[in-house]
Amino acid sequence: MRHRASQLTLAAVAVLIGVLVVGQIRSQDRPAEVGSLSPQELSARIEALSAANSDLRAGLVDARGQLADYRDAEAQGQSALDVSREELRRLRAWSALDPVDGQGIVVLVTGSLDEIAVNDLINELRNAGAEALAVDGVRITAHSVAAHGTTSLEIDGTPIGRSFRLTAIGDPDGLLAALERPGGLISQLQLFVQATLTVTEVDDLHLPGTTMDLTPVIGTAS
Repeated sequence: MRHRASQLTLAAVAVLIGVLVVGQIRSQDRPAEVGSLSPQELSARIEALSAANSDLRAGLVDARGQLADYRDAEAQGQSALDVSREELRRLRAWSALDPVDGQGIVVLVTGSLDEIAVNDLINELRNAGAEALAVDGVRITAHSVAAHGTTSLEIDGTPIGRSFRLTAIGDPDGLLAALERPGGLISQLQLFVQATLTVTEVDDLHLPGTTMDLTPVIGTAS
């Protein structure tokens, strides 16, 4: 009976080892028959497998930790990328390279404004926080200046008539307050020019991008 019990025990151990190390046994060129191993050899094999499993579990923990680190880095990288894209969008809109949509004000000018008054009006809106400006569809850039042309005022080479539409995207209340405050620019212009300026808040405005080439020109020394 003892001999039969020992055989059953050895058989159970052999099955266990076979399940645990089927990969290792298959990788050997001439695998040993598990059933032919002595109890001491089986014990040594189990200890070796236990040590290998411990190493595998430790490696799995490390791999999971690295995966978590990679996922965190990916999330942080995506967040930084989103911030960079938003900043790029703002820069392109501010520089007038891209069209802009938003709320703001429309200033209808009817009468006679000289180039100084037009530039003052544009600068006043810039200082009040206008994010984008256009005059009769001509997008105002950082280099745009109203000048007296051959027959009329011009902005970036485009003539504007005695009546024109100045559009500004930004906080409507702030822009309106800057222009219409007591002693503000509109009050001053009405003292010196023959023109009517009507300011209206608008919720949905569209300003085109500039058609000018804004590529910096770097001069070379002769």
